[in-house]
Amino acid sequence: MSSFFRPLFVFFSTVLIGITSYVSICAGGDWDWFESNSSFAPEAYVQDKSYEQLFYSINMFYGEDWYDNAHSNRFKESIIADWKKYLGKKLSEEQLNYYVLSDSSNVELSKISKAILKKENNKLAQKFDLKDAKLKQFFAFMNLAKSLETYSNNVASWNYNTDSLDPMQYMSVGQAKKVEDIYNLSNDPFLKNRYWFLTMKSYFYSQNRNEAITFFNKTQAKVERNELYYRGLSYIAGVLYKNKEYARSNFMYSVVFDNCPKLRTVATYSFHPQENKDFQQALAIANTNSQKAALWALYGYYGDEVEAIQQVYTLDPKNKHLDYLLTRALNIAENKMNTTEWKYAEYGSKAKIANDSLHSKLYQVVTKIANEKKSNSPHIWNIAAGYFEIIKANNAKATHYFSEAKKTIPNTKLAQEQLKLFEIFNTIASVKKIDQAAEIQLLPNLKWLFVFEKENSSDKLRTQFLINWSRNYVSSLYKKQGNEVMAELFLRDADYYLNPVRTEKMITHLNTNKYSDWHTFANSLYNIRIDDIYEFKAIKYAYNNQISQAIAEIQKSSFANVELLGNPFNGNIKDCNDCDHVAFQKTKYTKLSFLQKVKELQEITAKNGDTYIENILLGNAFYNLSYYGNARLFYDNNIINQYNTNYLNDTYKNVLMSNAETEKYYSKALLLAKNDEQKAKAIYLLTKIERNTFYLTPVYIPWEVDYVVFDGFKKLKQYSKTKYYQEVINECGYFRNIVQK
Repeated sequence: MSSFFRPLFVFFSTVLIGITSYVSICAGGDWDWFESNSSFAPEAYVQDKSYEQLFYSINMFYGEDWYDNAHSNRFKESIIADWKKYLGKKLSEEQLNYYVLSDSSNVELSKISKAILKKENNKLAQKFDLKDAKLKQFFAFMNLAKSLETYSNNVASWNYNTDSLDPMQYMSVGQAKKVEDIYNLSNDPFLKNRYWFLTMKSYFYSQNRNEAITFFNKTQAKVERNELYYRGLSYIAGVLYKNKEYARSNFMYSVVFDNCPKLRTVATYSFHPQENKDFQQALAIANTNSQKAALWALYGYYGDEVEAIQQVYTLDPKNKHLDYLLTRALNIAENKMNTTEWKYAEYGSKAKIANDSLHSKLYQVVTKIANEKKSNSPHIWNIAAGYFEIIKANNAKATHYFSEAKKTIPNTKLAQEQLKLFEIFNTIASVKKIDQAAEIQLLPNLKWLFVFEKENSSDKLRTQFLINWSRNYVSSLYKKQGNEVMAELFLRDADYYLNPVRTEKMITHLNTNKYSDWHTFANSLYNIRIDDIYEFKAIKYAYNNQISQAIAEIQKSSFANVELLGNPFNGNIKDCNDCDHVAFQKTKYTKLSFLQKVKELQEITAKNGDTYIENILLGNAFYNLSYYGNARLFYDNNIINQYNTNYLNDTYKNVLMSNAETEKYYSKALLLAKNDEQKAKAIYLLTKIERNTFYLTPVYIPWEVDYVVFDGFKKLKQYSKTKYYQEVINECGYFRNIVQK
């Protein structure tokens, strides 16, 4: 057996069942990103809620709240039900809830108890028939129970004056002994049972907790094995743990885990062998296979879940804990096998299954249990076996196991859909080539997975990984067959539209008037429309300075008249997109009119006249087209998908951050400059390009090497008497620092 895997944390093991509050180091939200790589929902087949927070999660806790927060409410329903049965109609359910569960009733309970003792006929006494023996006993018990909460709800507070915890307030042993005296005098079986628990609780919160063990040992043989008994047993387990009697403590927690579903989560979190010998000693204490199986079930939560399954199954093939252990083992296996490359998120997540990562021992154990048909829930084992056979590419075997599962599967929506999900997975995985027969086979299954799932499935059904995987799988089959268009429709390739031939193939496909049902479905998965492609081509031409072609393409799209937010022909000293966007603009440029203006300026410069201003404007235009400029909206396109981000992906980073065309026009403007003002401006604008280039080099290391004297700034110093130079001094702190040195 492998070394015992210690839990990430240990709750204070002297557990106050039902009242103690735990502090989680996790906070907020109900989303577990592990589920995006998982296809098996444990809730589908383990419907006992007591196991829910023990399901596998990469977070510390499983479930919407991420931690066990049921302490103040864990037993309220059973407590109220017990008293209601005992009292009959003597108190309404509303009154029971008030006197049993509400702290607001404490003062009133005290007054009623005094009225009973003094036989007073006050207003409170008149509300109830206090001559009724059971009613009198109820109020006496509740008054005593509430008086103990001073100790049971006591939490150590941090004292900032002493930098330490204030001492806890414990009940005196003598006070606890008085509660035991009441227990001894009680003859009513119902009340005696409750006074037994109240005595256990009193000693647990007393100055000598070992008295709880003494009382338990001399009375436990007479106590009914009900909820109160296991609550008391949990107190003993906590005391033993504090006494470092780990084997006995953990054995008792396992008994609670096995027999009291409401305490199953608490018992699991409190179970904590320090090392393997503690666990082995706990096993030695166990007298029955059921007790041993419970210990192994807890071991499976923290340690080797596969070993735990094997051991529990050997002890008891129908053990109730086996299903929960299988869900953990299966989800852990998924976490190791399944991956999603989120860097493809803007194109479609690339999901993969590492077949060789399937736990071989888990596969053998699950297959054995499924084949032997001895378990209490054969459907879950058949489903798990079928799932693993898909992973191993044994599709016929998977079909067999799923057929077996149908014989005993629960008739619940989630259970049925979970099986259907795996059957669809098997159908898709069995296809090795896409032809007409495969299309007919796949279409209804993919529609259910992609469409029906969104509208009708159970909330817990985990479909996202198989959606991503199926798109990737079908796409990969099309790639092998050389069908680039269909491969792209199922899973976008970041580089697809960088190839002009592939671009034209997609345009031809999307312009087709008639589609088969299969092609219509594939098109519905694709988030790129024909307009997006025309716009993309226009953007690509623009960055290549092929303006006429860019104009022709943008005119084919519906985006031609989209207005840019800033004036793309402005070239300011500071790069400030927001400033440019709110600045007054005499002329508002659309994507089309911007390109048309660029073409007009280029035609002027082509005549080789005095075109300093035109070259500056063209330089500004291409600068603002880049990531650094105010016209980023120009490349806001569904294919590029880089507009609302400061982290450009590698596919388009070099294009969007390039200032090559800008530098060409600014350099030409410098050559054509007729005076120092024009030269100063051209030099400074060229220096901005020098700066941007530096920031892209490995030499730039923030807070280490992030400040250099650019050559452009050295040249600019020659024009210190110009007005533009002074404007740069005022607006550019970087240059101002250089000048002042």
